[in-house]
Amino acid sequence: MSKKHKVKHPKRKQLGSLKYQISQLRVEPSDQKSKKPMPVSTVKQYKKHTQEFGAWCKERYKCKTVNACKKHIQDYSDYLRASGKSASTIHTYLAGVCRVLDVPLDTINKPIRVVADNTRSRGTKAVDERKDSGREVSPRLYDFASIVGIRRNEYLHLTPDDLVFDDFAHPCVLVRKGKGGKRQLQRILPDELPAIKAVFDNPANEEHLFSRDELKNKIDLHHLRALRAQKMYRYYLDRIETETGYRAQLISEIRHIWEQDDEARKSNGYRAKRWSDMKVAGNYVLRGNNRKLAQKHGLPMKYDRLALLAVSIFHLSHWRHDVTVANYLLAV
Repeated sequence: MSKKHKVKHPKRKQLGSLKYQISQLRVEPSDQKSKKPMPVSTVKQYKKHTQEFGAWCKERYKCKTVNACKKHIQDYSDYLRASGKSASTIHTYLAGVCRVLDVPLDTINKPIRVVADNTRSRGTKAVDERKDSGREVSPRLYDFASIVGIRRNEYLHLTPDDLVFDDFAHPCVLVRKGKGGKRQLQRILPDELPAIKAVFDNPANEEHLFSRDELKNKIDLHHLRALRAQKMYRYYLDRIETETGYRAQLISEIRHIWEQDDEARKSNGYRAKRWSDMKVAGNYVLRGNNRKLAQKHGLPMKYDRLALLAVSIFHLSHWRHDVTVANYLLAV
């Protein structure tokens, strides 16, 4: 007679715990009309920050329910600020808490995020001195990342079949499920193709281009991504300024990708982005703290909008000038 497997149920005490209550909350997309669920990784991150908030409420205010915690989100924001957390970190924490607890983020008073305060991949940090942070730790990954410039977790999911060509015959690395679950084509230059093809011809195994061991290091892949963005901005700007007809060609390619993305967004229940020729006209001019940061490091005070958008779409899977400038072109 076969043994019956006992199904483990949460104990009564666990069922009523604050931790359990948070774990059972459903996280809805920001766009309520969307038919597409939020990516699992995003939900996990939001729940993680909310569990940390819940533990803080329980310790400090003896909260036992989610509703009791809600009135302390502002207190938590003040606590994070007093603890020395950056404006960007506070925003990240509160964004998750507010989404999970269904509280409008704009009702919480928090410090304004300023690009100049963002220290990610800027300057020299202790981690940069570690033995596992240099090229020698994983030359194959380092050299590939210097050209492709995707996010760390995206390297783990690349397969030997992900070297492709886009609708304009540009060689690309296909990221099947990037940030937010989006599919993206990461462009590479024709003269870079042999080096990238050599990696694809020698994958870690039949299913993955890179092994998990190759990713177990402290190489600053975000910094390599930023350097790539800076290189490609110079590349597009040079061609725009020196090649007759290239500006029109680049606009045509960007609009094609833009419209494809709009169709995908609409099919998934999201609102389409509105194209405007102003997105590729003139210059994006730095102001405020961003301008001070650029002046301090001898960087340009303005950027060509067309070249910026090309970098954003073809190399970063972003759609906004300010994100590209803030997190990549000013990363020094």
